[in-house]
Amino acid sequence: MKLENKKNKKEFEKSINFLEDLCWLLDSGKNNNYGEMIKIISNIKKGNNLSTQLGQEPDELIGILPRLLTDKSLFDTNSDLAQFSSEVLGIEILNWHKRSRNEMIGVIICKVQESEEIRNGISSYVLNNILQNKEQIKRIQKETENSNNQFLWNDAIHKIVGETSYE
Repeated sequence: MKLENKKNKKEFEKSINFLEDLCWLLDSGKNNNYGEMIKIISNIKKGNNLSTQLGQEPDELIGILPRLLTDKSLFDTNSDLAQFSSEVLGIEILNWHKRSRNEMIGVIICKVQESEEIRNGISSYVLNNILQNKEQIKRIQKETENSNNQFLWNDAIHKIVGETSYE
């Protein structure tokens, strides 16, 4: 097991070094400045927090979350809210079926505020994209429901983030 972890770590470091070299190469031949990307990659190699490198303040999430979680067009039921909390935020809400909507939202916000590990796993960029693309998310939810498949938040996020990054 340890041998495989060392191999994976070596492959990860090799990939990061390649990306860093690629950024230097691209930066030298164009007027584009990839210097900031090189700094971020370097900090990732050193184990620094990616959300901090991208300028995401921990309190920024606390401002976005209530706006997102109270949106009944995205989270029609407590079940929807519990699913999002579990799949996207990594927060399991115990006995969610016995709790009020506001209590669930409070639990989520408090857990985000209390845990740096949870905050580091959440991207305000992704949450903002969800808010800005509510109609698209609802369309994906309906399509999934109509095809008798289970709606997965991660799939929907990949679709909206992928489409908005090319605009």
